[in-house]
Amino acid sequence: MAKDILRDNTDWVHDTYPNLQPDEDALEKKNLATFRDIVRFGSSYWFSKDALWGWILAASIITLATINVKLGVALVDWSGNFWEAVKNKDVESFGTGLILFSKLAFGSILVSVYRIFFSQMLQIRWRTWLTGEFTHRYLSGNRFYHLEKDRNQDNPDQRIANDLDNFTNLSINLFFGFYLSALSVYEFSIVMFKLSGNLEFTLLGHTFNIPAYMFWAVVLYTLIGSTLIHFIGRRLVKLNFLSERYNADFRYHVIRAREYSEGIAFLRGGENQDNHARHLFNIIRSNWRTRMWRVKYLGFASAIYAQGGIIFPVLVAAPRYFKGALEFGGVMQVIRTFGELRDALSWFIDNYSSITELRASATRIFNLDKALMRVDNFNAHSELTVTPNNVGGVALTHVALDRPQYDANGEFKTVPQVFGLNWHIAQGDRWLVTGASGSGKSTILRAIAQLWPYGKGHIDVPAKVKMLFLPQRPYFPIATLREALSYPATGGAYNDAAYETVLEMSQLQHLKDRLSESANWGQILSGGEQQRLAFARVFLQRPEYLFLDEATSALDLENERSLYATLLNFMPKVTLISVSHHTQLSQYHNQSLDLTADTTGAGGFKAKIQAI
Repeated sequence: MAKDILRDNTDWVHDTYPNLQPDEDALEKKNLATFRDIVRFGSSYWFSKDALWGWILAASIITLATINVKLGVALVDWSGNFWEAVKNKDVESFGTGLILFSKLAFGSILVSVYRIFFSQMLQIRWRTWLTGEFTHRYLSGNRFYHLEKDRNQDNPDQRIANDLDNFTNLSINLFFGFYLSALSVYEFSIVMFKLSGNLEFTLLGHTFNIPAYMFWAVVLYTLIGSTLIHFIGRRLVKLNFLSERYNADFRYHVIRAREYSEGIAFLRGGENQDNHARHLFNIIRSNWRTRMWRVKYLGFASAIYAQGGIIFPVLVAAPRYFKGALEFGGVMQVIRTFGELRDALSWFIDNYSSITELRASATRIFNLDKALMRVDNFNAHSELTVTPNNVGGVALTHVALDRPQYDANGEFKTVPQVFGLNWHIAQGDRWLVTGASGSGKSTILRAIAQLWPYGKGHIDVPAKVKMLFLPQRPYFPIATLREALSYPATGGAYNDAAYETVLEMSQLQHLKDRLSESANWGQILSGGEQQRLAFARVFLQRPEYLFLDEATSALDLENERSLYATLLNFMPKVTLISVSHHTQLSQYHNQSLDLTADTTGAGGFKAKIQAI
């Protein structure tokens, strides 16, 4: 199912890159992040110039955790004296004990609350820094564009938003939780050693003496119980992961039914969608049943372990108590110390799932980090150079363009697409670029726009002139219509009269009264309306060089002719380059570049230039 979803989401990319089909299974087999990787990645913040408050908060958390353990030890000592007072019916000592308990309990609560509060402060500071670093790297330098074209990184937005949150939160909780548990083991082991004494017994004629036997009994009980729970519950980690995945598949299927409702309805595909939805939910139900039985067994084991923990310390302390070597208050100390040691020694088992989740989040982040570095490395070592010049015009000299693809192991490589391209676009020229799908028409425009590092050769572009590229699917922010038209400038960059004029020129006069309306224009407008709105943006910004990449593909013939006529009448000196399959557009251009398949066996496409 996951592979089907991957293909559904990447249909568009295969039109441009027919061989770009990363093997999902191969990608999933990438090495998981190691403990060393996690430490190395996490240290980036702690050695940054913004880390001072992080160190202060970390020191505060460690201090509070230490105080918390010391207060726990003090409560153990208190419990011995308090229950001795109860046994002896000592009212005065009983009252004194209550007062002392109130102080210790209040101190423990206060310390615990502030420890959690400082942990949350540290987490948001760390996350803020990492999010800022990754967001800047992802959105600057057009790296987001290259990653999308690579299609080797799924959901980078989720990795930045969710995985960085999980990484920082889990790292802090696990690190300071481990410190707290380790310190608790040390402090309460000392207490248990003092309470334990020796256990002497005779078996088969031999006398045995076990020093600090109660301590070793706690360790043995915890190891056996934790191992049993781990053995039963370890399968739940994978089952929970699969549950999230299966539920995501089901939700995605239902969402696609809404997204493509009209297409499904026209094809009478409702029953097919229903049957597939039932199939996906049956998978969820089957996984749930497996989880249910595993949870039942785990519940039995956990309940036995917990209930046993109530009586086990009493049984362990009983020999010394009945011999008179341990007072009643000492028994209560043993019970409390046993509970603290058991919890501390169970840290790994209790946090097994969190450790697994941290490793998974770290792996996803590392893969994104590697992908970003690969983009930077590829761009830095690209043999395709683009240089601004003051001569005027665009010149491509000995340009060869490649397309990226992945082999069966997920390894990145490039294959030839366009070669031997020598093309000069003089100021005022009007070029029509044609060729078969996948021949590299759009790739040439991307190279001129400095979005395509895969290739060789040199491109000169005019300096200090406005160049505008119009893709087949224009982007409009979720904002007011003013802001959608003026993007990337602000809505206040032009007056309302200018907005109304360009809407009329684009045959969108029905939108003039909606300039202040905020909406997702890419969803509520038809494909044709979106392309006309993009032309309105052209009329508004008046570029000197205009590159149209199938920018009128959703328009009927009459609307297409009208827009081109309006464009050339309104901007007669514009340098126009149109990528299109529509041969009727030749009347608006004076030269053509046609990409044809190479017949020599070298692969790729070569350009044929001629006047129209």
